[in-house]
Amino acid sequence: MASFFLVRTSTQLSLLTYRLILATIFACLIFYFYPARFSFSRLIPDDWTQFGYQFLQLVDKPFNQIPSLHVSYAILLGVSLWDVVASKKRWILAAYRLLLTSICTLVALSTVLTYQHHLLDMFGGAVLAVLVFILSNRIRNALVIKHLTLGVIGFLLIAIAGFYFANMSMRAFESIETLAIIIALYWLISFTMLACAYQQDKPIRDIRWFQKSSNGRLTLHTWIKFAPIIIIYNGMSFFGQWYFKVFSKGQKYPLTPYAIDDKVNVIASARLTQMNVNRHLTYWLFGYDLLERSIVLEKLPSSVHYQIIVVDLAAEISSHTHNLEIAANGIMNTAVHYLYLPLLDLQPLNDVLLEDYIDLFQQIDALIQSAETQAITANNESWVEGSQVEGNQVKDSFITLINFHCVMGLSRSIGVQVLYLLYCGTLTVYNYQSWIEQHYSHAHLKNAYLPQSLVETMANYKSVTYSTAP
Repeated sequence: MASFFLVRTSTQLSLLTYRLILATIFACLIFYFYPARFSFSRLIPDDWTQFGYQFLQLVDKPFNQIPSLHVSYAILLGVSLWDVVASKKRWILAAYRLLLTSICTLVALSTVLTYQHHLLDMFGGAVLAVLVFILSNRIRNALVIKHLTLGVIGFLLIAIAGFYFANMSMRAFESIETLAIIIALYWLISFTMLACAYQQDKPIRDIRWFQKSSNGRLTLHTWIKFAPIIIIYNGMSFFGQWYFKVFSKGQKYPLTPYAIDDKVNVIASARLTQMNVNRHLTYWLFGYDLLERSIVLEKLPSSVHYQIIVVDLAAEISSHTHNLEIAANGIMNTAVHYLYLPLLDLQPLNDVLLEDYIDLFQQIDALIQSAETQAITANNESWVEGSQVEGNQVKDSFITLINFHCVMGLSRSIGVQVLYLLYCGTLTVYNYQSWIEQHYSHAHLKNAYLPQSLVETMANYKSVTYSTAP
């Protein structure tokens, strides 16, 4: 227990924690597949040590033998605490390391000398410690450990539950253990693949992990690979929508879009459900609720056209693009475009290459410019026809709504929208934080998630400059 207080930095603490967690979950998997038992009978001595041995026999049963976690922990703690004492006096440093080595060595040897393990168990514990050292130095962050841990814990819980059901007297449960093991293995494989996805360093934007259709729906192949995590995130999305509906009654409307200029608005949101997409869309486009929409549509000139660009940033859940398209059919001249940047939950935004962000933003710009080109073409055609009749025609105009969305609307959608506004020149490194506090006070954007270095890099890349909205 003292080890966690002896390390000097948060990095050392994280590394120590990673190593102990990895050793524990890997050992638990081995215990499940190879449940070794101590092969000798443990005799309790009749001298003064008998009380210690009685307590040891009570708390440490003769199971889960190989690898010995006492040995693994002793090696991991010894190496992790080797450099925590900083002293210019060599004798102090030497004394500390001698004491540390002695304690760890005695802990490892005691597993055999107190009849708790065999020599082979000690060797297995040492091998496990070495493997953990190699793996921990290559693991990028705590998110990889998190999903590996979830995979192993889920496997053990499902498999053990199947074992207990199978050992009931009812005949109906005879095949449950086999089914439980299959489900548990699937759970473990799925979360291991997810951990591998988080392990990628500066991944190239592609669809190798979470594939989606052209309208943002997760493909069958993706469901087969990641069904557990997809179901979890769908549950989170449903709970988030319910929470907003129940606990935000004082807020009459959803978040208000931010105007880059008089033709382009942006909004970051959660993934919308089919039930609330109409409400959000009507307010985002017209600033009114559903009851007033019919009145607003009658007042709108036919020369005003709308387009919606949905930027899907949630890799683990289907987009609401399809629902938006259905809702947009009831609004005149509204087209919906879909773009996809597969970000994983809590994955730092600087894990994505700058070129991938620029490519995404340039696609958005191309859609905006295409709409403006269509409006100019329509105006020219109207002018030619109108010159033969009245010579005065109302000009067509295009209004674009850019909707960045993730699962909960707390991190990914807001963070990438900030990067886009920096790219446009609408925000700067000096005012983006105050802008977030003003427009998205609920945002979860820590510096580790949206680092200052990425903000500065994006702010210096201005291929398109819009006029700053008031």
